[in-house]
Amino acid sequence: MVHLGIYGAVLLSILAVLALFRGLYLLLMSDAALQVDMRLLPKSSIAALRQRESRLQPKKKRWVALVERLSITRSLDAQLEKANVRFTAVEWLSLWVSIIAVSALLGYMISGSVLGLAAMAGTGGVLPRVWLSRRIEKRYQAFNEQLTDVMRLITNSLQAGHGMLQAINLVAKEMPPPASEEFERVVREVALGYSMNESLQRLAKRMRSDDLDMIVTAINIQAEVGGSLSEILRNISRTIEERVRLRGEVNALTAQQRMSGYLISGMPFILAVIISVLNPGYLTPLFLPEWRWLPVLGVVMMVIGQIAMRRAMEIDL
Repeated sequence: MVHLGIYGAVLLSILAVLALFRGLYLLLMSDAALQVDMRLLPKSSIAALRQRESRLQPKKKRWVALVERLSITRSLDAQLEKANVRFTAVEWLSLWVSIIAVSALLGYMISGSVLGLAAMAGTGGVLPRVWLSRRIEKRYQAFNEQLTDVMRLITNSLQAGHGMLQAINLVAKEMPPPASEEFERVVREVALGYSMNESLQRLAKRMRSDDLDMIVTAINIQAEVGGSLSEILRNISRTIEERVRLRGEVNALTAQQRMSGYLISGMPFILAVIISVLNPGYLTPLFLPEWRWLPVLGVVMMVIGQIAMRRAMEIDL
C-alpha cells in the first residue's frame, strides 16, 4: 500500500507539471492571431508584417518578449530550424524546463534524497539537448547521402529545358525528406522575395555540407560569367559520387574499430550491472565519500578515450 501511495503521488505530480506546461503554452500562444516564420521573409517585408500583426493581436507579455530577445533564444531558434522542429525557442525552453521539473520530482520521489533529485534533474536537462543535437546530425548525414540523387535530378531537369527554380521545385516534390523539406523552403523563400542565390546560400548555411557549398558556389559563378550550368553540375555530381564512394569504403574499413571502441566503453557499465545483480553490495565501497572520486575519474577517462578513438578514425575526404 505504501508503494502504491508513492506511485500515485508520482503520477499525480507528473500530471500536475504537464498541466502547468500546457497552461504556460496556451498563455504564450493563445493571442497569436497571425503566425508567420519571420526567418523566411526578406528584411523589407518584416517591418510591414509586424505593423499588421500589432494591429491584429494584443501585445505579448513583457517577459516573453524579453526571452525572445536573448542571445540563447536566437541560437536555439537556429538549432530548431536546422533540426526542422516546429517549435519556437520559447516553446522549446518551456518544454525543457518542464522535463527538468518532472525528472527532478521523479528523482526525489524514488530516492527520497537531494542527490537523486539533482541526478534526475541533470539527466532531464541533458536529454533534450542530446536529442536535438542527434536530430541535427542525422539530418546532415541524410541530406549528404541524398545529394547525389538531388544533383542527378537537377541536371536532368536542366537538360530537359527547365529553369533552375523548376528543377528545385521538382526536387522538393520527388525527393524524400530532408532534401524535399530543405529545397521546398528554397522555393518558398524565392516566392517571398529572396533571389535564387540568397536562398541557396541560406540553404548552404543551414546544412553543413562541403559538397553543397561547392554546388552553390558553382551556381553563383555561372550566374555571373555564364556557361552551361547542366554540364558544370554534372561534373560536380561525378566528384560528389566519387567522394561518397570513398567515404563508404572508409566507413567499411573502420567499422570494426568503431565497434571495438563502443564495446570497450560500455563494458565497465555492463560488468557493474552484472556484478551488482550477482553480488549486491560488492561495489558499494566505490561510492563511499572517500572513494567516490574513483568512478568519476573512470567515467571521465572513458569519455576521453572514446573521443580520442573517434578523432583517430575521422578521415576528411
